Amino acid sequence: MRNCLLCIVTMVAVVFSAGSVLAQPDYSFEVLAPSGGNPPGPDGFFGLGATVSQEPVIGVTHLENSLKYQVGVGGFVGARTEIVPPTLNDPPGVLYVLFDLTLPAAYPDTFANIGITVFGHALNLGQFGHQVQFADEVAMAPLGAGTHLNQRIDLDFSLGPYRPGESFNDIFGPGQNDLTVSSAFQFYMNKNVLTPITVYIDNVRFVVPEPGTSGLLSMGALVIVAMRRRRSR
Repeated sequence: MRNCLLCIVTMVAVVFSAGSVLAQPDYSFEVLAPSGGNPPGPDGFFGLGATVSQEPVIGVTHLENSLKYQVGVGGFVGARTEIVPPTLNDPPGVLYVLFDLTLPAAYPDTFANIGITVFGHALNLGQFGHQVQFADEVAMAPLGAGTHLNQRIDLDFSLGPYRPGESFNDIFGPGQNDLTVSSAFQFYMNKNVLTPITVYIDNVRFVVPEPGTSGLLSMGALVIVAMRRRRSR
């Protein structure tokens, strides 16, 4: 039984790993596109209290460019785009976001966190411009200089102001109580006000479980139950 359980655990781990790390990027910052800023930005990203640009050298982990996200004096800023990939607009299923993060130098102050906000329209209610900031963040100050692959931000708990306490999949989707459309995506940064920071982001992926994951988990549960019944005879 031990060998069987080990096999099941190994298969589940492989499926989850393949579904996250090997997912195709939703943002890779190769194309300058119209944005809410001027001039156009990489994948339509523009700065809100920050400066964003396409970077061909530093922080590139996929293809040929990364997003340079530069913040001077300011505590809460954003890098936002109205270009929303199909993955983010076909819920439910999106559990978390993976991205590669490069810090050219260690952050010298106490805290600098990066998180995610998704904006959307509740078309069924005739409401527009809802903002959903998620609680999970990546703390950058402890990371130190270098490239940090597969940084993860879970989308399981909204801070609001719209629908606090709910997950992305509770809020977005075709259900009667859900938002119908996600209309914008933002990396926000919350940091010490007077201490600047520059980071580079690449290979952004919205992670949905592989179709085989739920089936594999169900199969594993059935095998365990069957073996327990066999032993109890």
